[in-house]
Amino acid sequence: MLGIRHARSCSVDRLVLPIREVAADALAFDARAVVMAHNHPSGDPTPSAADREATRLLARALEAIEVRLVDHLVIAARGITSFRSLGLL
Repeated sequence: MLGIRHARSCSVDRLVLPIREVAADALAFDARAVVMAHNHPSGDPTPSAADREATRLLARALEAIEVRLVDHLVIAARGITSFRSLGLL
């Protein structure tokens, strides 16, 4: 089964990652793995320090419930960056 959740931010320059909600969705979908993606309106797909920290926290939370964070993609006008391909996952 494939599930998708779209989260919107009240802020223009950042998204507060709802880790509990992501974990709850993973459990509700009986997921074994999760792929996360978000956009950078600036056009630069380089992960920020906040992106790296949020990914680390999410991966750790999902690991605790036996769900693997397969990748985190940053999508922007100048390309897509994969945390997995950068060795960050």
